[in-house]
Amino acid sequence: MERSILSGKPMNIRCCLSGDKWINGCGEYLNQFFCVKSSAGRTSLRMKRIIQITVALSFLIFFCPELTKGQAYRMEIGLGGGSSFYMGDANQNILFKDLRPSVNLLYRYNLNGRFSMKASAGLSGIAGTTIGATEQYPSGEAFRFNRNVLDASAQMEMNFYEFGTPDYVSGSSHITPYVCLGVGLVGLEAKEVVVSPFIPMGIGVKLKVSDRLNIGCEWSFRKTYTDDLDYSDYGGKFQLSDPWLVKSAYDKNKDWYSVLMFNVTVDIFGAGSNCYR
Repeated sequence: MERSILSGKPMNIRCCLSGDKWINGCGEYLNQFFCVKSSAGRTSLRMKRIIQITVALSFLIFFCPELTKGQAYRMEIGLGGGSSFYMGDANQNILFKDLRPSVNLLYRYNLNGRFSMKASAGLSGIAGTTIGATEQYPSGEAFRFNRNVLDASAQMEMNFYEFGTPDYVSGSSHITPYVCLGVGLVGLEAKEVVVSPFIPMGIGVKLKVSDRLNIGCEWSFRKTYTDDLDYSDYGGKFQLSDPWLVKSAYDKNKDWYSVLMFNVTVDIFGAGSNCYR
């Protein structure tokens, strides 16, 4: 007599379809799946079946994405790469001047299809020069600077469309522009190590290329509260932190930098297709 894996009690499996031969074959298969003939083999058979089911479900989820078409995801993790540039006393109005590479790590928590909380950490290069500048600073000398800045921020994103939601949600879309705003900290090495708050603000666009894979492009400006991004150790006394020899307010005459970033993220932790909103 066959015994159940769960209860250990005698168990008889029957299939309710016509055809004695098919019924007997079906019963034998199901008996092998759900029952064991002795307690000694119960644990090993149970583990074998669990592994088989896990492999089958993994195959269906990752290789048959159409089966999860209605799924939405709460979180994203990813990487980004692009270019960054400085704007300040040495470059007051020219975009994308003296570009340097930039990389970042990205984490996004999707509150719903319209709003997301984003955390990012990145390393960006900035550079500039006063050589050939039209401004003539008092006692100014021509010099160059080139450095890296390390930053971390938390931002709120607002999508223009319901992004990443199931197709039956009104306004859902596989692509959306968005705007973002947040707060962060930036660190750099000038005459000494400087850590300053900054305000990141930007625009971007995201595209869902498959069930779990997203790509995006974002252009953001970061307003810092330091005037040391353009510090140079060229040996002279003149620095752009006080180019006009006039003391300014804390939030005036501070340096900015900008980042144009392309990123790739992967969705994790499904939110379900019925209760996402």
